[in-house]
Amino acid sequence: MMKNIPLELPADEARALAQLLKRLGYDDAERLSSRYDGGEERDAMLSSIDKLRRALAEAGFAPR
Repeated sequence: MMKNIPLELPADEARALAQLLKRLGYDDAERLSSRYDGGEERDAMLSSIDKLRRALAEAGFAPR
């Protein structure tokens, strides 16, 4: 099931969030996810991070 999550952020928070997402990666998701589901939660985290990165980039917040 897909969920639409509308979000409004001040520009400074959007820039900071884009920077955070740029720095999050596989190791972070691995460390923070369940160890008992065969990697499903890790993969869902990484997928959602990627979608949020793309949405921020489309809104003009794409860090280098």
